Amino acid sequence: MRPVLWLNLLYAAVIAAIALSHRIGADRFWPGALNLYLPQVMWALPGIILLPVTWKAERPWVWLPLCALMWVIGPVMGYNWPLNREKGEVSGTPLRVMTWNIKYGKHDLMPLVEELERSRPDIVLFQDAVRAGAGPLAGYFKDWHLLSQGRYLIASRYPLSAAEVFELPYSGRSKEYLLRCKVRVGSSEISLYDVHFKTPRRSLNAFRKAKQGPWYIPDAVERFEDNVTLRLIQARTVAGYLSREKGPVLVAGDLNSPDSSLVCRTLREAGLADAFAAAGEGYGYTYGHFLLKNRIPLLRVSWMRIDHVMTNSWLTASRCRVGTGRASDHRPVIADFLLKNSP
Repeated sequence: MRPVLWLNLLYAAVIAAIALSHRIGADRFWPGALNLYLPQVMWALPGIILLPVTWKAERPWVWLPLCALMWVIGPVMGYNWPLNREKGEVSGTPLRVMTWNIKYGKHDLMPLVEELERSRPDIVLFQDAVRAGAGPLAGYFKDWHLLSQGRYLIASRYPLSAAEVFELPYSGRSKEYLLRCKVRVGSSEISLYDVHFKTPRRSLNAFRKAKQGPWYIPDAVERFEDNVTLRLIQARTVAGYLSREKGPVLVAGDLNSPDSSLVCRTLREAGLADAFAAAGEGYGYTYGHFLLKNRIPLLRVSWMRIDHVMTNSWLTASRCRVGTGRASDHRPVIADFLLKNSP
């Protein structure tokens, strides 16, 4: 068989394997989990090279790199087109929710306030928001109901109550927890969960030591696998809390997990639906745009969707989008819902 055709078959096989891993849960095995945190557009580069080469050398087979390339641009990169969007008239109370890891105090706050004024949410769930109730945000939220606990801040145009802190499994010295409360919208009470799962940052950085020698790889793999497992255990813990809920539930925050991960699957199996998957269009990436800002300023683009708004069947998503990349190294997720009226 000719070399160009062999390369095309190999490329197609690799893309098929990646697509399959996304389907079954890429983080079941560490190479698939590692790939989740890489720019998936990189898998388009071989196809871009193979396409003209195949056109010139093996024209009858040009469909092979073209199909593989389209599969990368679509499912592998996570392009979303909500085919199962609710059809017909859906009644209920409109509600706009925003979740945002704002890294308070580390970035210019005015773009943050500008995004809030532009989006005009009814409920905001912040993460990494220690002392965020002061400064520029204090003026914006002066007439809102606020609930602050450590790195979490929930702001609402509607009354908040029943605040609780639930512990999450953790490793190391820093304890992990989430903030839960109730928000009353009309005659309904929604259980809000503001969450921030374990970051993969340090375990990913462990792979950089491999540059010093291959003997660092086993240690990096072990640290990374432990990190992935911990995040999955945290998701299962949240699912346990959710099993005790009755009525509307909304879980939002920085899950540090892409949509095809087992973390998101665990929350779906607990009865939640992702707002962007249900009503968003495009890629909806929320993270990555700050990582290369000092080295390659023109490449300030996001490539992962790790921030999510998820709800049970009481809330129907009608629209979902991401916001500015200027105010934080995370983009906010803004979702519009219709809340079913209580019987």
